[in-house]
Amino acid sequence: MMTTSDRPIKGKFLDHFTWKSSGLVLLMFVMLIAFIGITSNWFGIYDWISSFERFNTFFTTFTHLSVFPLVMISIPLIGGFIQLAYRKSAGHKRDWVVIFMTFLTIPLTMMMYPAALEGGIVLDIPYFMSLGISFDVDMLGFTMLMITSIIWFIVMVYAHEYMKKEIHNNRFFFFMAVTYSSVLGTIMAGDLLTMFLFFEVMTISSYVLVTHTQREESYAAGYNYIFMGLIGGFSILVALLLMYFNIGDLSFKTAIAELNQIGSVKYWIMGLLVLGFGIKAGMAPVHVWLPRAHPVAPTPASALLSGIMIKVGAFGVLRVAISYFFPAKDSVTSYEDPIWLTSQNIGATIIWLGIITMAIGVFLALQQSNIKKMLAYHSISQMGYIVVGIGVALYLGYRGAMGYSGALYHIINHALFKSLLFMVAGVVYYHTKEQDMYKLGGLWRKLPLTTTVCLIASLGISGIPLFNGFVSKSILHHGIVEAYQYGHSSFFYAELIFIVVSAGTVCSFIKMNYYVFFGKMPEQYKRIKPEYNCLDTSMVAIAILIILIGLNPSYILNKWIMPQLNQATFDPYFINSYIVGLKFFTGSEFLMTLIVVGLGFLIFIFGTKFHWFHLKLPNWLRIEYIFFYPANFMMRRACKLMYGDQCPIDQGPLSTLALKHNENVGFLERFVTMTNVFNRRYETSIIKSDAFIYTSFITAIFIFMMIFNYI
Repeated sequence: MMTTSDRPIKGKFLDHFTWKSSGLVLLMFVMLIAFIGITSNWFGIYDWISSFERFNTFFTTFTHLSVFPLVMISIPLIGGFIQLAYRKSAGHKRDWVVIFMTFLTIPLTMMMYPAALEGGIVLDIPYFMSLGISFDVDMLGFTMLMITSIIWFIVMVYAHEYMKKEIHNNRFFFFMAVTYSSVLGTIMAGDLLTMFLFFEVMTISSYVLVTHTQREESYAAGYNYIFMGLIGGFSILVALLLMYFNIGDLSFKTAIAELNQIGSVKYWIMGLLVLGFGIKAGMAPVHVWLPRAHPVAPTPASALLSGIMIKVGAFGVLRVAISYFFPAKDSVTSYEDPIWLTSQNIGATIIWLGIITMAIGVFLALQQSNIKKMLAYHSISQMGYIVVGIGVALYLGYRGAMGYSGALYHIINHALFKSLLFMVAGVVYYHTKEQDMYKLGGLWRKLPLTTTVCLIASLGISGIPLFNGFVSKSILHHGIVEAYQYGHSSFFYAELIFIVVSAGTVCSFIKMNYYVFFGKMPEQYKRIKPEYNCLDTSMVAIAILIILIGLNPSYILNKWIMPQLNQATFDPYFINSYIVGLKFFTGSEFLMTLIVVGLGFLIFIFGTKFHWFHLKLPNWLRIEYIFFYPANFMMRRACKLMYGDQCPIDQGPLSTLALKHNENVGFLERFVTMTNVFNRRYETSIIKSDAFIYTSFITAIFIFMMIFNYI
């Protein structure tokens, strides 16, 4: 097999498929510009369109159709089944079907804006699973649908070129379509049951994407992913049952008055929901699946896992928090109303969970040499920012509009720059077959476009002015400042950690760009020639969005987020005083950015000199060790009890249970191994007693039914 250095590497420039897909991307931008122009009433265009009464009546009726959610969910599924009909030799046709069907969800989402602005599109399907399911596309749902449909479409364009070198592409695109459909269903859900059902489908279908390469490490990561995902789903299910049997209604509407009547159960409900959605969001300490899944999944799947699917977890926390734990808009007029006490207690806890997530994520990211693993840990850290915003919204309650705005804005921004960064990692691997940044270098000479978009994404995630991340990080910073101004003084330390973590983020991407693109180029990569294809089209598209949001941050705030603030139970005076007309490009904001960037450069300089980026956590600080230690203690005692001095726990496969010298063995593998100890001891007796147990159980059921006349 030829290596990278001895095979001829020819550059390509925009093949026919790239031209077609680039045309569709261009059409998307034209539609976005038109949408922004109409909703902003450029040159009075909205007023002019509204003057046509018949058209206005038809358009209003059409955009308020209740079937929109079902149509949205169906389109990816239809595309997924159609593409299955194509053989491998018809890959271009298959990919075009996938790309075009994904593209259709963008204009459909845009059409729902008027109805979402007026309260939402509501669709109820009664009697499904007895309780029925429902959909409700309000402005929060619309915002998530817009960023999801745009990112998913662009990643599908990227996937056409990237997946040419992968196997089982029909299966990959089919489960990608199923995952997309379930993501849309989760976002549009009108109650917790509907959200739970689509959320579980998303977890199961995305497992196939994680394990797509079918290598041993893929199956190991996939096992962790599905196991953690099912734990999250079970947590949501338990919360759902507690909610239903105590409140009697699962719809996303205020329930704080009823929750306050059930004592500590309300905290159990929120805790289980935060755990369930937090696992998917990559929130510490239940983040362990994420850095294992990203490096092994194909890059298009990684881009969507980090760009969209973990945001669905954050969206779930935001949705249940604002729905269930906020009072009705007309029931309170003050921040000091006692009804806010529950949300304040929950919010304070969530803020510190977010701060811990930020800090753990950025520290572990700085230690990584694998590009995708580093980006995975940064996804954890950036989710911490979002969780902090949600916590501020809950903690400040009536004055929590800044936290809500920052969390939602950062969901949008992180979806863009993190998807792009994973795409960059994919292009680097596509050309070099290497993910270790310390083995790369000098690639700006061979991949100038990739280098440029990577710099744009890095500036975005670092929060540099004129790029999108600066906007949401500024809002979140304001939110934390308000938390200690209006709340407890301890949140001053949260602000300090926020600043240090932001500097760590700057350092990480200085490190990544330096070692990958600007260091000395290894000899084997000097024959690489740039190829301009769908990979570049996709990356440029997202880079443009990052810059456009950075240059004009007010549009999303005013047209997408502000209507949500006005519909929710936030103080109108606070909104008008501190958020309407919020100025981003001020001297104080630039000074804070300068401090963060300067600190980031210092960390990079000293970290490189003193080898801070190669630190290894002591074994007793590893997540697996902390969680496994009590279980290991009990398992060893159980093994000694069953086998006495012949206990095989330190022999053969069971030696993986040892806490020392097994740093790469996760909790799940340890648990399964220990289970085999019990199986070998009691398997025979269990099998022999199965028939008696099942027969007795069924007989008891029949007797019960006969006594109570159920037959």
